[in-house]
Amino acid sequence: MKRINLIDNFKSKYKNLIHPDLIYIGLQQTSTEVYLEIILDSDPEIIFQHNLKNVYDKDLEPFLPHISAVLFNPLINIDDNASRFLIFMDPLSIAMNYTGIFSEEASERLLNLI
Repeated sequence: MKRINLIDNFKSKYKNLIHPDLIYIGLQQTSTEVYLEIILDSDPEIIFQHNLKNVYDKDLEPFLPHISAVLFNPLINIDDNASRFLIFMDPLSIAMNYTGIFSEEASERLLNLI
C-alpha cells in the first residue's frame, strides 16, 4: 500500500476555495484499488475514503463495454494517479462528489454553475 499527500498541491491550485478544516487530502493505492482520502481538523482520527474505481476517463467512456475506462488505475505509479487527479478532476466534479475539500461557500458557488 502506498500513500501520497496532495494538500500542498490543492492549496496551491485552489487557494481560497479549500475548506478551512481540511488538513489532509491524498491518494491511497493498493495493488487493486485507488482511494481518495480526506482528513478534517474537526475529527483528525477519521480518514474519509472514497474509492475512485467509478471515475472514468471521459475520452475512453464510449469504449466502456470493451475496455476499462477508469481514470485511476492501481497498476500504474501512484504519482501518475496523483497527477491525473490534479489535472483531470475539475473543481465542479470534486465539489459534487467529495464533501469537505472545498469550503461551503466555494461548493455552493461551484454548484450554482450547473
